[in-house]
Amino acid sequence: MDIFLNPGTWAAMLRIATPLLLAAMGGLMCQRAGVFNIALEGFMLIGAFAGTVAVHFLFGNVWLGFLGAMIAGVAASLLFALAAVKFRANQIIAGIAVNMLCLGLTSYLIRAMFGAQGAFRPQTMNRLSTITLPGIDQIPFLGPIISGHSIVTYVALVLVVVIWFIIHKTSFGLNVCSVGESEDAARTAGVKPDRVRWNVIAISGALCGLAGSYISLITVSQFSENMVQGRGFTAFTAVVFGNASVGATGLVSLLFGLADAVGLRLEILGSAVPPAIVQMFPYALALVALAASSYIGKLRRQGRIGRQERFKRGKSI
Repeated sequence: MDIFLNPGTWAAMLRIATPLLLAAMGGLMCQRAGVFNIALEGFMLIGAFAGTVAVHFLFGNVWLGFLGAMIAGVAASLLFALAAVKFRANQIIAGIAVNMLCLGLTSYLIRAMFGAQGAFRPQTMNRLSTITLPGIDQIPFLGPIISGHSIVTYVALVLVVVIWFIIHKTSFGLNVCSVGESEDAARTAGVKPDRVRWNVIAISGALCGLAGSYISLITVSQFSENMVQGRGFTAFTAVVFGNASVGATGLVSLLFGLADAVGLRLEILGSAVPPAIVQMFPYALALVALAASSYIGKLRRQGRIGRQERFKRGKSI
């Protein structure tokens, strides 16, 4: 219980959840447009690599590293869009292919470009300083949690509000949702579904590239093979668990971050509770929620069919 009363645990939750929030918001946009995008993992990995390479060749400038990572993420996402949207390939297979391509490509390039085995650290990296929020940092318990993070963490938190506004308050968001609900109806209304899907996939690539570069440039200050370690799939799980709702997806991402933070804290303290048990909890909860959602949906469909049948019998009488 003391772990949850420690502000450090909750601050670690925000740091760990930052890449999950960024990737999940991109995946949510795709999900709303009817794109089953499991290539988030690959987008993040190529972004982590490109960000490190950009910092190495651009005199340690982390900002240019973020930019290079987002460009690389968009490039990988356009490859996925080419297969899934242009050529109508199976979206799951296309996503797996992009993930495998990014994993193999980054592993090859780290050896070919730098002669490194497994990991590469730029010689110069101008690390970003953390941001202290005046006034807020003095608030007991809450101050140490909210204040003192990288600017990317605050961008991720603000992005949740921005994505909600885009989805619910803009014509672009309306087009995205209409394409996901009914492609034919959207086309009748003058919306071009393919263009919308290309756009949301590119947005997801940019956000995942930034998420990957946060891991390589802020968290560990180096690139190592397969360093994303399933965070892209975790972000996609958050989207599904949150039913593509912006608020719910954001909360689920924070839940995953909290589970990792508690697991790390238990490992440091040498607790008898295995950290893996704690880290497994959100996924078990996701499975239970998905099963419950599926069962409730089945009951609703059965009820709707029953009402329709009773209505037909009433008309026949």
